[in-house]
Amino acid sequence: MMDCSRKSAAVLIRRPAGATLSMMMMGGLMLANAGCGPLVSGANFKPAVVYKPGTTAPVSAEADSPESEVGPTESAGGTGTLRGKIVFDGPFTPLPPLYAKGGDVKDAAVCAAVEAPNESVLVKDGGLANVFIYLRKAPKGVPKVDLDATVEFDQKNCIFKPHAMLVRVGQTVKVLNSDAVAHNTHTNGVKTTSFNTIVNPNDSVGARLVYKQAEQEPISVVCDIHAWMRAYHLPIDHPYAAISAEDGTFEIKDLPAGKHEFKIWHEAGGMLDKAHVVTIKPGDDNELTFKVTPSQLVK
Repeated sequence: MMDCSRKSAAVLIRRPAGATLSMMMMGGLMLANAGCGPLVSGANFKPAVVYKPGTTAPVSAEADSPESEVGPTESAGGTGTLRGKIVFDGPFTPLPPLYAKGGDVKDAAVCAAVEAPNESVLVKDGGLANVFIYLRKAPKGVPKVDLDATVEFDQKNCIFKPHAMLVRVGQTVKVLNSDAVAHNTHTNGVKTTSFNTIVNPNDSVGARLVYKQAEQEPISVVCDIHAWMRAYHLPIDHPYAAISAEDGTFEIKDLPAGKHEFKIWHEAGGMLDKAHVVTIKPGDDNELTFKVTPSQLVK
């Protein structure tokens, strides 16, 4: 005779091979109600049965099995390096210099000491230089910029150096002047406040420039004293960007694995692609070849 005073106690049943869960629950119900009043069934039935699977099934959480752990996103998905080349897809004739050595220009003794190259379109070994390649938006967990690490932007023979430049928001740019004449360095910001400052001759200390907001596209930098001087800066709020080298090659490291959209921009053609999709796999085996035709380099 079953002791009905213990009818609320849980009944431990081990699942025999081939038994279904419904069979086990019915067996538990019959044991729990044997000789202990009316049978409770249907929606009112609340079985107090602890299911303990046999050796052919995985152990349930109720059996205090250890739970699987998922690591951080970076370790789970990994990171990858994107390497590529911006290919100039067509015939190319090098552009003539802006002026020749000894040319009749303002401050010729300094500015025309060498010829001034036209850097608006530079092609070498079939590659297009000075193309900006960058993620459309910053992903989660972007590494913070080292605000103590400064970058230099110089003026030599009345030419900006470098011609194209990436700058993290909050990073200090030292605007130098290696010339014996003054320059008026002037950025044309869209979102960020423009910088418009006279930089004295032979200034090796430099004026301090800090971009406080990211821009959607590179912005131009000019000199209001020497009208031919022009460069491009991209203030950006993440490190996932590059500028193609003189042979068109580029590299972007530590990209989170997954699908990304890149912007591809060049000064002569503007936005060449505003959402170029690339799927990054963990590791170094990620390559991109992007072709640009001569007709695209006409705004």
